[in-house]
Amino acid sequence: SYYTGSNVYDVLSEQSATAIQSALSSLMKSTHSYKSSYDDCHYKANRTDCENENGSSNKLSLIYTSYTATMSQWNGWNREHVWPKSLGGDTTTGGGSDLHHIRPSDAVVNSTRSNDKYGNVTNSSSNAVYGRTPASGCLGGYSSGSYFEPLDNVKGDVARICLYVYVRWGSEWGATSITKVFQSVDVLLEWMELDPVDTWELGRNEVVQDIQGNRNVFIDYPEYAWLIFGKEVPEDLVTPSGKAQSNAHHWDNGSITTAATCTTKGVITYTCTDSGCGATKTESIAILSHSWDNGSVTKDATCEATGTKTYTCSSCKKTKTETIKALGHSYGSWIVDTEATETTAGSKHRNCSTCGSTETLTIPIIGHTHSYSSVITKPTCTEQGYTTHTCNCGETYVDSYTSTISHIYQNGTCVNCGSVDPSAPVYTVEDFTYYISALSIGLSGEDLYQAIHDSIVVYNSLSADDKASVAPQYALLKQAVEDYNSTVISLNDDANEINTALFGDQTMYVNVLAFALYDLICKKHA
Repeated sequence: SYYTGSNVYDVLSEQSATAIQSALSSLMKSTHSYKSSYDDCHYKANRTDCENENGSSNKLSLIYTSYTATMSQWNGWNREHVWPKSLGGDTTTGGGSDLHHIRPSDAVVNSTRSNDKYGNVTNSSSNAVYGRTPASGCLGGYSSGSYFEPLDNVKGDVARICLYVYVRWGSEWGATSITKVFQSVDVLLEWMELDPVDTWELGRNEVVQDIQGNRNVFIDYPEYAWLIFGKEVPEDLVTPSGKAQSNAHHWDNGSITTAATCTTKGVITYTCTDSGCGATKTESIAILSHSWDNGSVTKDATCEATGTKTYTCSSCKKTKTETIKALGHSYGSWIVDTEATETTAGSKHRNCSTCGSTETLTIPIIGHTHSYSSVITKPTCTEQGYTTHTCNCGETYVDSYTSTISHIYQNGTCVNCGSVDPSAPVYTVEDFTYYISALSIGLSGEDLYQAIHDSIVVYNSLSADDKASVAPQYALLKQAVEDYNSTVISLNDDANEINTALFGDQTMYVNVLAFALYDLICKKHA
């Protein structure tokens, strides 16, 4: 009665994939009259997920482990978002509190699955996920990487629930693509076919419709799963509309008939609880992990070589080994054998207290500390002054430069360096001969003094070679000076007598001029 008019399967199944999905979405939304709360998913679980379709028993079946729990065991089971919140709307309203979507689950299996996608993984003991109290020891599936694979009898259930969320809620709750929660569309369809709808699942669909008004169309018509993805429906597909498992078994919690060991899988056998049935099915139990002891050292490690520790499994006696890291040397303090100096390296050693081995190192040369003495060179007219610092090791450097000093010219020559005043007149040998000849024309007094003075100035301006070439004339000049000085001395003597008689002292004027000439020629340029 839920499917009428254009929603009848024979009519709707002839439409396009997009039209089918749109029609199913509209149908499930328009009939969704009661929006259940997240609390409903807990308190109504003994109706929606009751064991053997009997809500009065207050027992419910946990998804993944198929363990039968009671409402009072709330601390051991919780509400599972089959489509993880983090991959959908991330809320506990709307699609996050839909009774078709939320299923009771063992708390540990739920936590381990977390927000992993559904997909096929390797069914090994290391990947096995087991429940805890109250579903202690019940296998709930396998987890590896970012995928979780439930047991075969649950795979169809989770596929049909995810299809419901995808079509009913879509972008309204963030369920925009089925591959957000499934490894692929092919894996989803594979699981749908592997685990067809049974009468318990049909019964749950009836109960949820009674509470919130709509149905999960993929439980009534699994065929739609192929049609909305543009796939051909398998001819032998088991469906409620054709060959539904109306007499599906209701399995107990199972019992271990062959215990798993460290090297072999075990077997768990389930028995149908329906009256008079007695059918059984088996599932394998993953190989157990080895139970290793604390291990014993079979080879001691040394300072430089690794050792070996051997572990033995208490169940199967298999052994495994692990490497013990080398101990490393335990060295004492360094002992100096030879001190380092400024020119030679030293050496030191230390000994290992464990094995007695010795490590030797070179002590670097200390390095020389310079001790400088300083010598100041004064500046000249042509060179800067500076200070030279010299260490006894031969290292030297110069600093504290001072500027050159100025020339001090007298009579055309610098008294410091002897260089010729560039501004002084330049004379030749002929000029000197000319001035000397003036001395022979009978000059006297100041004229004689001036002639002698000019001759001396000209002579001083000559080069060394020119001076040598006029040596005879220079001898005449010297003789003229001596004669002139003798005359002046005689005059001075007379002047002193007159001054003494007139003034009572010896005020001397003339001799200053005479001895100045003498000093000029005889001391400076003799």
